[in-house]
Amino acid sequence: MGDDSYEPVYSDSELGMDKKISRRDFLDGMAVAAGAMAVSGCAAGEWGGIHDKVVEPPDGWSNAGRGNSSYPPAMTGLRGSTNPALRIPHELRDGIFWNGDRQITATGEHYDLVVVGAGISGLSAAYFYRQAHPNARILILDNHDDFGGHARRNEFHPNGGLIVGYGGSQSIEAPSVWSPVAKKLLADLGIEVKKFDKYYDQGFNGRWKLNDSVFMTNDLFARDHLVVMKEDKLTAGSFKNAPMPAEAKAAFLKLQDKPDDYMPGLSEAAKKAKLVELTYREYLRDYARMPGEVLDFLQTFTSDEWGFGIDAFGAIDSWASGYPGFDGLKLNASKPYKYCGPTIQIQWNADDPYIYHFPDGNNGICKLIVGKLIPGTGAPATMEQEPLARIDYSKLDVPGNPVRLRLNAPCVRVRHKGGDVGAKTVDVDFYRDGKVYGCTAGGVVMACYNTMVPYLVQDLPSEQKQALFYGTKLPIIYAMVQLRDWRAWERLKIYHTRFTSGDWCVAELDYPVSMGGYKFSKDPGQPILVHMIRMATAPGYRNPRGGVGPGRRELFNRPFERYERTLRDQLTRLLAAGGFDPAKDIQAITVNRWGHGYALEYGRPWATFWPDGPLPSVVGRRKYGRVTIANSDSQNRAYADAAVDAAWRAVQELEASSKP
Repeated sequence: MGDDSYEPVYSDSELGMDKKISRRDFLDGMAVAAGAMAVSGCAAGEWGGIHDKVVEPPDGWSNAGRGNSSYPPAMTGLRGSTNPALRIPHELRDGIFWNGDRQITATGEHYDLVVVGAGISGLSAAYFYRQAHPNARILILDNHDDFGGHARRNEFHPNGGLIVGYGGSQSIEAPSVWSPVAKKLLADLGIEVKKFDKYYDQGFNGRWKLNDSVFMTNDLFARDHLVVMKEDKLTAGSFKNAPMPAEAKAAFLKLQDKPDDYMPGLSEAAKKAKLVELTYREYLRDYARMPGEVLDFLQTFTSDEWGFGIDAFGAIDSWASGYPGFDGLKLNASKPYKYCGPTIQIQWNADDPYIYHFPDGNNGICKLIVGKLIPGTGAPATMEQEPLARIDYSKLDVPGNPVRLRLNAPCVRVRHKGGDVGAKTVDVDFYRDGKVYGCTAGGVVMACYNTMVPYLVQDLPSEQKQALFYGTKLPIIYAMVQLRDWRAWERLKIYHTRFTSGDWCVAELDYPVSMGGYKFSKDPGQPILVHMIRMATAPGYRNPRGGVGPGRRELFNRPFERYERTLRDQLTRLLAAGGFDPAKDIQAITVNRWGHGYALEYGRPWATFWPDGPLPSVVGRRKYGRVTIANSDSQNRAYADAAVDAAWRAVQELEASSKP
């Protein structure tokens, strides 16, 4: 995953590449400049210099997809971070935006708060500030054509109906261990997570006898082969006809079911200390002595959840996560180990099922916040109304409203009045329709990517800028594929598969959620969405940050046909034995491109500063006068609760700075 070596097995005609589909949403040959600052989000000198030119993409900077731009969730073409959304940030990054004569047109607008970024964190910050100041005037700016950040809604309309999917942030994960602040936000929005016990069809897979699976790919093994689990576990029966040597099969099953103590003679403390120094792959190779076939079989085991493979994921976190191979060590797991990653520590005793999911993922949270902030937009008032609620985007930025959400308006500069960090007013400049406009604010919350903040708040201390640059996000692609039916999945008895290699690491049936008037597919003859995941961080780097630049370069430079071709090919390789015909069965595709996707979570062995510090996220999020920072990067956790917690902290810091 993360390279361009994938070779399709089927021909274009077999894959239906010549067939018209109702929605072909692909990246059209994005050829963004590929230097270090462009692809890594790092300061000049770490992986190269700053650009002086932004390369024109083949499909043009104006291409934001096709369809009615007044309702972005139903647009076709490139979604996620579209070309227009990228252009101005990239010009700022390359130091060329302010070249020439840039006139700033004063809007005359003054706001108590300006929020830069309309994702979960930015919307939450606006909500928290409005709670504390009911009469406050707030402006939210975003460079994208839709709100929600990575929490995006994808709509499909088969046969005049409606299927809703998600283009990014999936679920309310482990709500039992959310902070009191984050739990209260859910309650304020009317989100009762216990209701998902009914809304999420937890018996769906059992009723249709669907299983988890692994697809062994022919570049690593003798042939393609689908390994179907039994009760979500691999068995000898699963491997019966698998193209893997008998000794490798036996080694894996022993590793999974009854592993030895692979660190004999070491005390518990010494074992844990040694795991801190190893990646999962190193532990399996050097201590468990797994054969190469087992290492290849497991390489993508961590890709979906963490954004990179077992060659970069830590052994200590693999033990804590219950991954195969550690039971024989007999380690005490009664409490978190200090060197485990932050999310693992937070969720240590959580036992929540993975069911807390709106049909459009965490865009549901965003829509409910919008409803609280801006009445009259068509936003839902209750969680049950959310799936069918249709936002009127023309009502998001209405003069006279106390809260305004301004899309397609990238912030280009934030500076205290007169350059005095002690000033009580902040100048905020933004770009729209070819011009730069200026407004003022009593305070600003930067809820954009960490790596953009130094370009916008240019007088930040150097140490803080460097820490912000460290928070480069992991590149990902989320594709939603509308199928005519899911008979092939039912015949093969699978609902999810992990590919051992290839462009896409996961293909899975969408989550079976029915709520309000929205109904999930009832039987295999009905249309359904398939979620496909591509983690673009390049493999082969012990520190995952090293794979971000090459992975992002490849992601941005690849022509759109290649996304379609590899997606169709991997689905066909997976499902052909079940009667799947891509030319007939694929009805629509949406590709959500996130060059800056998951917030990078700290973990050993690569993050040697974890947990004792100093942590780049903590240094980077320092308050700067009346400017504070809120985003999941600032918490170094790619989770909705992290975004909410960051928003609360940023607003509290603003409140403190306002007190005499």
